Amino acid sequence: MDDPYCETTPSGAAGPEDGRKGGPPYAACVQCQEPTEYPESTKGITLCPVCEWREAERTACSG
Repeated sequence: MDDPYCETTPSGAAGPEDGRKGGPPYAACVQCQEPTEYPESTKGITLCPVCEWREAERTACSG
């Protein structure tokens, strides 16, 4: 039963505190300035997941 298949990763190896793994710098949301899921090099409007969800709700109900 010394199989490493089910081992979990150490808690210190999870990455940054916001849960993101390393990578490019993330763009700020244009509405609330929170970090988004998109790199800074993304063209156009970048929204965080919360603002993106609210925008989708708003446009879905606009008729």
